[in-house]
Amino acid sequence: MITNNISLILYVTGIITASMLLVFISPRLVFEKMLRVKVSYGDLPELLERHWGMAIFITGLLLIWSGCDPAIRKPVLTCVALNKAVFVGTLLLNYKKEYVRNLALMIAFDAVCVIVYVIYLMGCA
Repeated sequence: MITNNISLILYVTGIITASMLLVFISPRLVFEKMLRVKVSYGDLPELLERHWGMAIFITGLLLIWSGCDPAIRKPVLTCVALNKAVFVGTLLLNYKKEYVRNLALMIAFDAVCVIVYVIYLMGCA
């Protein structure tokens, strides 16, 4: 099921992941208004948030690209699955903090991505 639909899965998860470009464009809008996370602003925190948004956007583009280029699929999925797994794990280790609970939808999405990508990489579907 996953193998037969992997291109579509990569396009959809890639587009959703790439939507984090909005963090690069307007970190305050995303964190305070959409994610309900209070961030103390200054030059360095905003710079790091913008960098994070661009890095996630590029990750989404790689997922989309791997949807149409099977030659890069395994290395891209390996890297993205590891990245998303570390993100999910880090957040779950801090789940008692209120701001992390506000990210529950993001945690769930990335966890499902990790599971689907790993199943595909293992050749189990």
